[in-house]
Amino acid sequence: MARKSRMRHPAPVRSAGKSDMKVYKTALYARLSAEREDTRERGTIQNQINFIRHYVEQQEDMEIYDTYMDDDISGTRFDRPAFERMMSDMRNGRIDCIVVKDLSRLGRDYIETGNLIERVFPMFKVRFVAINDQFDSVKGGAEMIMTVTNIANALYAQDISKKIATAKENQMKQGIPCGLVPYGYRVERDAGNEKVMVPDEGSAGIVKRIFEEVAAGRLQTEVAEMLNKEGIPTPYQYRMRNNPEKLAEKPHLKWNRDHIAAILKNEVYLGRYVSGKDRVCLYRHEKRHTADKEQWNVFENHHEPLVSEQLFETANAHKGERKQGKCGVDNFFRRKIFCGCCGSGMVIRPERKHRYYICTRKRQYGKDSCNCLPVRMDAVYDTVFLAVKEQIKILLDTDALLLQMNQSQKAKEKIASFSEALNKCHADLQKVAALKSGLYADYQQSLLSEKEYLQLNEEYSGRIEKLEHYADELAEAMEGYRHTPMRGTELRKIIEKYRSKRKLSKEMVEELVEQVIVHEDKSMEIVFRYDDEMKKLLMAMEQRKGEIA
Repeated sequence: MARKSRMRHPAPVRSAGKSDMKVYKTALYARLSAEREDTRERGTIQNQINFIRHYVEQQEDMEIYDTYMDDDISGTRFDRPAFERMMSDMRNGRIDCIVVKDLSRLGRDYIETGNLIERVFPMFKVRFVAINDQFDSVKGGAEMIMTVTNIANALYAQDISKKIATAKENQMKQGIPCGLVPYGYRVERDAGNEKVMVPDEGSAGIVKRIFEEVAAGRLQTEVAEMLNKEGIPTPYQYRMRNNPEKLAEKPHLKWNRDHIAAILKNEVYLGRYVSGKDRVCLYRHEKRHTADKEQWNVFENHHEPLVSEQLFETANAHKGERKQGKCGVDNFFRRKIFCGCCGSGMVIRPERKHRYYICTRKRQYGKDSCNCLPVRMDAVYDTVFLAVKEQIKILLDTDALLLQMNQSQKAKEKIASFSEALNKCHADLQKVAALKSGLYADYQQSLLSEKEYLQLNEEYSGRIEKLEHYADELAEAMEGYRHTPMRGTELRKIIEKYRSKRKLSKEMVEELVEQVIVHEDKSMEIVFRYDDEMKKLLMAMEQRKGEIA
């Protein structure tokens, strides 16, 4: 996590007789791509700030306004928290000078970094200094140095990314463990100094026990409850056992059915190692994605298995039997129903007489983790069906009334007035655009000063933007008096399809319902998929009240 300093420092005492010198309000900016524990202890990024501060304090025309530090963020990205805060201060006139240790700290993307230095900073009249590259934007003759350095930085970032990706790909192809090690194993070096996976004494026994308990007939939820009662750390808690800060971020974490299911299906416990399922490549601009199965790297007898083939198959066979008839009903709201208290999803829990939707957080972490009470499945279905039918009725009635309004004399008069206003607006747009297009020629002929040119250019651009916005509003309003918001839309077709239905169906839910939120008092909030179209129709009705007798 980036460490930020917002401490402002008093300006150093200036020499007498130099009161007329321009003094720049200076930002100190530092960035580090990846800070490991060893470098963190040496305060690497703080050393950058100290180096810059020492330089600035020696300059008579600079005083420190603020420091900005981005920790563990690549220079190829520009969506950095401290960088964005610094740019905001620049745009608001709080700073007019930025100092970095070298150009690569500002960024390693040649085009974007060059754009900042050559266009953005000069536009805001901001001085930029890169100390080690001996670059100062107020001094001449440094452009070539900046260009060459930026290209070198971009190539360096691309080269490093390529080397890392290639090394990782080679490791995956050779079966060398990389990334997170599965629960139950740890990585150590063998006699040839190669990384190998070996059973972990602290967690391998838990894995074996999970397989044995499920194979013996225990439910996965029962196994999870048993591990929680005994205080056994979850895989995440075990991995972070030496990192109290990370553990504190998830205080309610407990074993649950998903943990058990993930372990039972993982063939790594048979001694089989699979790599390359998820892939990402920054230098080729590939986002993280799941690779095709043919691209996976599969290694048999890669490491010591924790369970036998027979135990693995028995446990998974029992798991399948238990899962098959657990709910016994088609869940219309799968991944659509949520707890209004904590935001978690809700799942169906079967009871002797009725089925209930229950909060998954409450199911996993216990009754004290959430206040949401179980709600009967049939109550959810009935409530949603009534809401859908009511919504359909309102929409059809409103649409029919708007259509009737559009045929009135008042609507025809409105269309005529909108058309006249729209023609005038287009004429005004052409006039202002012509005035703006002539500004540069006037500036070139010295008829306008630079200040006047920039001021008028901004003023005309603002007027054009307002006129275009007004023209869009007029066109939209005129269209509203010709057609109803629902005419010819997909929403109209869907509503017609379900208007006469007498029972909720899964298809109806898929097409009309986005979410169902169940609150603590069991009241329900239904979010429809076509909420925007519905609001638009009702808003049109509200605006045109009183147009029909």
